[in-house]
Amino acid sequence: MGENLGMNKLTLYFHPPEGFIDQLRDISDKFTIGVCTNRDELESCLPDTEILVTLVTFPDAELIGRASRLRWIQALTAGVDFFPLNKIKEQDILLTCGRGIHKIYIAEYAIAAMINLARNFHLLFRNQLKGKWDRSIAQGEINGKTVGILGLGSIGQEIARKAFILGMRVIGVKSIPQPHEWVDHVYGPTEMEEVFKQSDYVINLLPGTIATSGLIDKKFFALMKKSACFINLGRGTTVNQADLIEALRTKMFRALVSDVYAEEPLPDDNPLWHLENVILTPHIAGVSTKYLERALSIIRHNLKVYVSHSGEMMNVVDLTRGY
Repeated sequence: MGENLGMNKLTLYFHPPEGFIDQLRDISDKFTIGVCTNRDELESCLPDTEILVTLVTFPDAELIGRASRLRWIQALTAGVDFFPLNKIKEQDILLTCGRGIHKIYIAEYAIAAMINLARNFHLLFRNQLKGKWDRSIAQGEINGKTVGILGLGSIGQEIARKAFILGMRVIGVKSIPQPHEWVDHVYGPTEMEEVFKQSDYVINLLPGTIATSGLIDKKFFALMKKSACFINLGRGTTVNQADLIEALRTKMFRALVSDVYAEEPLPDDNPLWHLENVILTPHIAGVSTKYLERALSIIRHNLKVYVSHSGEMMNVVDLTRGY
């Protein structure tokens, strides 16, 4: 990695905040830094780019095919399922992601979602809009409840830590099951049914891959307690949307909080908009005013490794597995 860096370029495919570029220049003066904010600009920049750092937009396979000098892409998203992974692999480009940046924001969202559901804030808010005073709406608590986390990566572990501190029992699923601090029991992928059966709150953090496409369907929803809630924070494609809507309509479980969808933006005619037992947010669980501040630490670490040929990069993506 890093050969011929001297005359090559590091390109930021987003508008960086003040001081961001200086933080990268501090690491090495052997490369120039360019900024692109749209596809046309990126198309002109890529032929000379060796390192590409991208935030929420990404180059398609056509652009990657023209990037003959591109050696490393640093994505600042945790998921990379929207990237042309086959093309990146074909051109032997290293891909690293922003895994770990989001753990605080998404964990706080998950805890907030569970508390909101326990206290039925969504129903209280609807009454507020109607000017209706109703103290009969049930007020529960998450203390003593079981949360099942599908995916115990950095985000899942942070949710587990916070939930444990708040008095919850924590169980979860991991591709290679092994004990984790804060987690009472870790199941393997073939045991996921147990998590749906036992949990009062199921939190989906699964990545979007071929293996997980439509994985969570009516078979799993039918296993949930009638009083349980489903919180969808991974990828919308991991859930069978038709089965989810039917489960909500027939009240197989109590309520849904969703931040991700199979199609985004969520179409105006999607039935989820109109179901009373649903809270929807527009894919903002991982957004924070401190996002780029935390991202910078990953970029700086990986850039140091790249330039020095020493150490290990953070969050290297397995291009075959897709995460």
